[in-house]
Amino acid sequence: MTPTETAPSHAAPDARSDRINLRAWFVGFLLWMIALEEIARFGMRSADAGSSLGWAAWLLSLYAFYLSLCCTLFPAPTTWIVLLLASDSVAAQVGALHFPLARLLIVATLGAFATGIANLNEYHVFTFFLRYGRVAKVRDTRLYRAAARWFSTSPFLVIAAFSLIPIPVDVVRWLAITSRYPRGRYFLAYFVGRWLRYAGWAVASMGLRLTVTHIILLQAALVVLVAGKMGLGLARQLRGRSPDGGVAAAGSLSPATCTGGSGSSR
Repeated sequence: MTPTETAPSHAAPDARSDRINLRAWFVGFLLWMIALEEIARFGMRSADAGSSLGWAAWLLSLYAFYLSLCCTLFPAPTTWIVLLLASDSVAAQVGALHFPLARLLIVATLGAFATGIANLNEYHVFTFFLRYGRVAKVRDTRLYRAAARWFSTSPFLVIAAFSLIPIPVDVVRWLAITSRYPRGRYFLAYFVGRWLRYAGWAVASMGLRLTVTHIILLQAALVVLVAGKMGLGLARQLRGRSPDGGVAAAGSLSPATCTGGSGSSR
């Protein structure tokens, strides 16, 4: 469906147009999360027996479990856990202090994959709602059509670029979902952007020898930055209201007014 096409006006779900099996996806996602939980249990038992590999399995499975949940639907911060998993403190605990390249590759690759799973989960949830006419009518607005034309110029690069920056810009994901950008490319674009971001965080954590205190302060600073962006967007919206309480003419589609802060301070 192109941005100019209209969605069905009735409220009944249109399960055939997007050719996505939502039930199969959600079953697969549940199995993925159960598998991570079982790995964490196994790792904890091994760690209790004195195995450093058990500690590694426990930490990495919890890392993947947490990141697999972090998206608009669960807007939890992610920077802290990437920095922590790549830190010397954790590396010393699992016997990997002298393997910085392996630490970088594991943290970045597993983290990017888990975040891609979270974004695919969001993709399927939003697709479910778009099967209903009233929600799908967002495609009929002039603002949406303008944004969709901008997004369609280079969707893969747009997704990858916005997934690289540590400030959430949810509107890009929503444009990809509402324009039915292919799921495989959507996942790959997010994987590439998040791999580069997490690799950068891993290098910073190792190179600067960040402690737990440093990591907490950095994550807090990112939260404040996101909160400030949200506050500026809200202030602009309030200034745009007319004296009688009505909303003035539609403004521009900027990240500050579109994200609502729901993508977490990642």
